[in-house]
Amino acid sequence: MKKNNEDLLELKKLSKDEYFKEKFRKLCLNEELNDTEKEFILTCSLMFFKYYNLDKRLKGYFKIGYFIILKYTLNFNNYKPLYEICLQIGFYPIIDFITKLEKKIYKVDSKNLILDAIAFISYKRDFESPEKYIESLEQNISRNSIIKSQFNKVAYIAPTSYGKSSLIKEFIKIKDFLRIAVIVPSKSLLVQTYKDIKALNLDYKLILHDEMYNNEEKFIGILTQERATRLLNKNLLINYEVMFIDEAHKLFDRDSRSYILTRLIQLNHKRNYSQKIVYLSPLIDNVDNLKVKSTNNGEIFTKKIQHDFKSFELYLYKSKKSYFYDRFTDSYFDLINKTNYFEYIIENSGYKNFVFHSRPKIVERLAKKISKKTNNDLSNNKEIKKIIDTLNKEVHKSFYVVNYIRKGVIYIHAKIPNIIKEYLEEKFKNINDIKYIVANSVILEGINLPIDTIFITTNGTGNKNERLKVKDLINLIGRANRLNEVFSKDKPTLKGLLTKIHFLDNKKYQGKNSIETALKSLREHTFKDVIKNPLIENYDINNLEFSGTKEKVKERKEKQMIEDDKLIKYSEFILEEPINFNFEIKKYLIENSINVFYKDLDYAIDKIIGQILKFNFNDDLKIVDIVKDIFVLENEDNIKDYELERLKNIKARNYYNHFLEVTQKLHLNERINETLKYFIGKSKTEDPLLYIGSSYGETSRTSKIYDNDHYNRNVYINLNKPENILVNIAIVKLKLEEDFVSFKLNSLIVFLYEFNLITEEYYFKYVYGTTDLKVIKFVRFGLSVNTINKLKKDKQLDNLKLDINGNLFVEDKDRVNFEFYLKKQPELFQFEIKKYLQY
Repeated sequence: MKKNNEDLLELKKLSKDEYFKEKFRKLCLNEELNDTEKEFILTCSLMFFKYYNLDKRLKGYFKIGYFIILKYTLNFNNYKPLYEICLQIGFYPIIDFITKLEKKIYKVDSKNLILDAIAFISYKRDFESPEKYIESLEQNISRNSIIKSQFNKVAYIAPTSYGKSSLIKEFIKIKDFLRIAVIVPSKSLLVQTYKDIKALNLDYKLILHDEMYNNEEKFIGILTQERATRLLNKNLLINYEVMFIDEAHKLFDRDSRSYILTRLIQLNHKRNYSQKIVYLSPLIDNVDNLKVKSTNNGEIFTKKIQHDFKSFELYLYKSKKSYFYDRFTDSYFDLINKTNYFEYIIENSGYKNFVFHSRPKIVERLAKKISKKTNNDLSNNKEIKKIIDTLNKEVHKSFYVVNYIRKGVIYIHAKIPNIIKEYLEEKFKNINDIKYIVANSVILEGINLPIDTIFITTNGTGNKNERLKVKDLINLIGRANRLNEVFSKDKPTLKGLLTKIHFLDNKKYQGKNSIETALKSLREHTFKDVIKNPLIENYDINNLEFSGTKEKVKERKEKQMIEDDKLIKYSEFILEEPINFNFEIKKYLIENSINVFYKDLDYAIDKIIGQILKFNFNDDLKIVDIVKDIFVLENEDNIKDYELERLKNIKARNYYNHFLEVTQKLHLNERINETLKYFIGKSKTEDPLLYIGSSYGETSRTSKIYDNDHYNRNVYINLNKPENILVNIAIVKLKLEEDFVSFKLNSLIVFLYEFNLITEEYYFKYVYGTTDLKVIKFVRFGLSVNTINKLKKDKQLDNLKLDINGNLFVEDKDRVNFEFYLKKQPELFQFEIKKYLQY
């Protein structure tokens, strides 16, 4: 860290050298340089590389040297310096690109062509899937080292689009493992990863859900940490021989999903001391921080990509003025003045633009403003008209995106249903005229998108401790100009190697945190891991920041220490074999993170067992009423999860019983209309307030949980609003309810089933909306209940089959008829089927 600070300080001194500063400013701002100035700036670049070669810790010198060469190449269309430096440092994809286009941009010396030929033969990777690419020297060395490594723990730390998914596929292809788990952080990534692995055509059962496992000897589980853990808990005699942990930096977080991931590693280790783990991430400084307690940690064999082909330019908009920010010398160069906020976005837009904000409500507001400022009118564009028609019919004509997409603007965030989000992402990816996607961090969990310019409009959610960290920014920036896009045959330019990142300062949108703090954090060349998870070996509470007065900091720290101790004991506890019913209940609640719903878990367990012992099941009981009677006692004050606490209210229970019995089976448009009808009816009652959560909440309501915790938040919304606004609230509410049912309510319903408190038929009816085992099989695969019900109604379900390896397919004899049927169906229906079905 000392050396990192040293090069930052030394580079900052360059701002005092007026001659260098002026020539560098001209280069950054694309101004003309004479021959003497060109020679000077290129010489400076070589000197920076020389300093870096003397001490590889001084990464800042490498970054500025490479930036100068890249910027010079693009400004003056002179590829010779870039070609020669890339040959020395092993950036073979750039060499390959230049060589293929030599007649247009650069005539390569014949002696270099021989070297190139050798390099291309050595570093070209050609997988059996449609994937072909050139590796850099670092990539090649890293991949070969990891594949050949005999270590049980391996880490590959590389920027986004540097072959992590390819490494997984090659590892699986050439290694002889029987039971493989690829752990992905979100359901959105399941299908993308499944398609990648399916394309390998390997003789493995592919599993996307824990209930798809049927004692197969060979399988690849593409699973979230929750599903991977449930699979082990239901099958006590198996383990994973190898686990790939994607986005491994999430282990450092302090939340229930991080604890489940950590405990998955602990549980699998207990069953298999020689388990192999491959950690994959772009955002880890010290791999020793990945070591999990209670797993006999040894050395983690690590390969880290030190140098990125891509660089970036930083811009700041503030008080109607704009600046180029030189992150190397910490200097600002003046640009144009007197431009308003949204005009600046339009004027500086690229081919495909990503506008980032952390709050969903403001994501929608920004999309609206940008759509009003653009001059685009795509109303007559056939592709856009088709999307508008689809959204009108299958979502709702008042859905905000319907109007915005006419101007080439869409938005996505975590509070809209997944099928809409994924559909809009796909359209942004494939339709050139959709120029803007406004989104929050949910964009990191979806498909790879062709973004070339980024606008960052916030530095977090307002709280000092929730501001954007340098890791967050690096992850966001990594979404732009992915290498497969940069080196596309359709784009004979290397401009994508230099991403433009714009930071916009405006208190109306950014909140209390300074946007310049986020901007300046990108001066850092290394970043420190912040470990908040007490189940990680290197966790140290003294390394964390606590906000508030000295007394408040002490109080919060002491409270967290108690919580840490509890979490560590829980993790040790669940590795033991149950010795009685109380033990078994507690183990299950902790394993499935149900314990987080309660203030005092042991007290809750006593009450739950008491309720179980006097419970008598019959089919006439409603499922949410059973959940309430077992887990949410009427007169108890032990629930700390507000969403769950609402089940004490008869109206809330009726709502969720109806949701499970009726709403979840409906088509999306029907669900929205039913929710809208409920809103309109509720708005006319004496209680027009609706729980909507903090993202959209406008007002508060008295609650024991908030009073006890001094935690008064605006989580309600008044439904006395115009119908078009209520429609969009309904869309958000549906996603909130889907998440509540999927992640919280269903975990309690599964408990009832696992402990034989309800019958299998009753369980299937509520969780899957049917008792038909064929339908359930496809729901577990990932298709929605209403899509399968439609296939069944249209007598098409028999055309879909799962082969012995868990792949969805249509037999050749049925394919023509099924494709003909599919073409006549609504587009969202087609989209969902085609997500999983590959011909």
